[in-house]
Amino acid sequence: MKKLILFSSAILICLSTMSFKQSDDTCKINCNGIYAFKIDAKTSAILRFFDDGTVLASSSINDYTDVNTWFTKDNTKMVLSGKYKVKKCSFKFKVKGETGSQKYVGTIQENQLTVTVEDLNNKTFTTRIYSFIAS
Repeated sequence: MKKLILFSSAILICLSTMSFKQSDDTCKINCNGIYAFKIDAKTSAILRFFDDGTVLASSSINDYTDVNTWFTKDNTKMVLSGKYKVKKCSFKFKVKGETGSQKYVGTIQENQLTVTVEDLNNKTFTTRIYSFIAS
């Protein structure tokens, strides 16, 4: 009986360790595409992350075929930019540009970001769920 309990305990420890490992793998920001949240039938809020810690925020029409042509670090007139930080399955960043500034705080779950966005100019908050779209 003792051996069965020890064996069962060892199995549970292994399974829970594997479960945490899988969870860590799903908590990564994807940098090979964009994250989009549909605002209405024609427009989306979009985010783009880069490996160097840079993040861009903007809005776009829902046809994302040409988004990579203008959604770049060099396009300072149409995008807000900043630096993001990830800790476990959470992230945060502030972005600013010619059109305003925003603060984002959220969580990562596989290919989705659940985010609270604060408009720093008028102090309003909104919650969004962004979905990843590979480029």
